[in-house]
Amino acid sequence: MNAMGYASLAPEQVKKMQKYEEELGVTLLAYEMPAYSKLNEEGLKRIQALEKELNLSLVAYNV
Repeated sequence: MNAMGYASLAPEQVKKMQKYEEELGVTLLAYEMPAYSKLNEEGLKRIQALEKELNLSLVAYNV
């Protein structure tokens, strides 16, 4: 199974992210831009039902 990967950042991008983390008091994770799946109505409803059952948020990506 392919998975979305962390982004490769230039040093200036890392510094900018660290500045925002410090200012906002959060941790930021940078990922490569994913390709979201285009779900039909049935697929979307099935995933929404699973989210409710598992009490999670799920995101569908093309792999």
